[in-house]
Amino acid sequence: MSPSSRGEPYQRVLAEVLSRVKPTPEERLKVGKVISRLFKAFKELKGLIPVNFKVEIEGSIAKDTWISGDKDIDVFILFPRSISVEELRAYGLRIAKACADRVGGEYRERYAEHPYLEVFIRGYHVDIVPAFMIRSPEEMISAVDRTPLHTKYVRSKLGAKMRDEVRLLKQFMKGIGVYGAERRVSGFSGYLAELLVIHYGSFIDVLKGVSSWRPHRTLIDIEGHYPPRLIEVVKEGFGKPPLVLIDPVDKRRNAAASVSLEKMATFIAASRFFLRKPSVRYFYPPKPSDINLREELKKRGTCLLAVKLPCPKLPPDVLWGEIYRSLEGFRNLFKAHSFEVLSCSAWSDEEERIVFLFELSSGRLPYLERHVGPPVGSPNEEDFVSKYLRGAYVLAGPFIEGNRWVVYKLRAFTRAKELLLKGAGKVRHGKHIAKLLDSMEVYEGEELDVLLNSFGEPFKEYFISWLTKRLYWLEG
Repeated sequence: MSPSSRGEPYQRVLAEVLSRVKPTPEERLKVGKVISRLFKAFKELKGLIPVNFKVEIEGSIAKDTWISGDKDIDVFILFPRSISVEELRAYGLRIAKACADRVGGEYRERYAEHPYLEVFIRGYHVDIVPAFMIRSPEEMISAVDRTPLHTKYVRSKLGAKMRDEVRLLKQFMKGIGVYGAERRVSGFSGYLAELLVIHYGSFIDVLKGVSSWRPHRTLIDIEGHYPPRLIEVVKEGFGKPPLVLIDPVDKRRNAAASVSLEKMATFIAASRFFLRKPSVRYFYPPKPSDINLREELKKRGTCLLAVKLPCPKLPPDVLWGEIYRSLEGFRNLFKAHSFEVLSCSAWSDEEERIVFLFELSSGRLPYLERHVGPPVGSPNEEDFVSKYLRGAYVLAGPFIEGNRWVVYKLRAFTRAKELLLKGAGKVRHGKHIAKLLDSMEVYEGEELDVLLNSFGEPFKEYFISWLTKRLYWLEG
């Protein structure tokens, strides 16, 4: 359905957004030239490699669901299943590097299930991925082998008008912050957005459908792989995630496995609010307003802390897995020492630095700490009493409160910043991040201005959004 046939109040908003998200003829010409150069290079390599292969464009470019301004191209080198995984990896990188050299692109190796090449050419980011040629999911050797099947399926289901509906949905998801299946986001993939339009029919109908979703109770089976009477059993089989959407080309896979509860809930809420009061803000939220950190701290009366670390050279999903593990480690450190964490998050440029952010109800605690021991008459009663009876750091007790032994003792750490500096290595971290703790820097309160003024706009915008927690689409 085209924007003009939707009627008010959506017509104006969606027409404006579509005019911005639809690639221009000039953009299509430029991306076409890059792809032609790549295919020419691959063709020249055909006779130089002792194995048969073919090359396909996958992803949103191949499905024509890409958004104006996108610079990502996915190229798959497809090998016969008769070669080994080791040969696929070796030949895949060899062909990819030779292609990159021929087109004059800078590149670097990346690693997922197989190593692949990330190439930068004429302002475009090109992933060259080796995979096996398969006709069905049952023939899969690695997860990436499924991707060409996704491309074929989507292209068979989406006409020109529906492709524009996908563009609207993708931009909506970007605007509300739920777009991206990568670990950093834990949201909706481009493929998932395409499947939702295929299932519901249009952007507006997707939002209407999403408005009635219920976390952990919603299952979508576009191709009817499972009979309705087995739906609950199917959900159990996938581990009861927030959302289940059966992959149309592989009934064993949940295409929504990456979606976190928070991202699903955000999508539901934004869909409902947009339908009540449409606005371009949902698609293009304004940048957060600047803040005066000193004034903000006075108003809040809390303690802000930032931990800065060098960034290990890891694939993004591996890196963010480690970042979130370390973030949880820091949370546990504060909890173990009675500091209340109101909010925490992490930011990284994925190249040079990581910043962990914390807001505590207080950065200082009294010297006295109340420590509750075992019940009277329990087997370890005497050990507790003996330990604290003559301790130089005991301020009061041992005494009995109710039926438990209690002491007041001196706290090991009274300042949160000191706890981070001296105790960071005592909790669980990502293994690569753990090796970098000696380079850790801790900033407290107004000291964070150093990071805000030196890290540039991406970090500053992230920090302000984290601190203010404003959902700008609510003001649409």
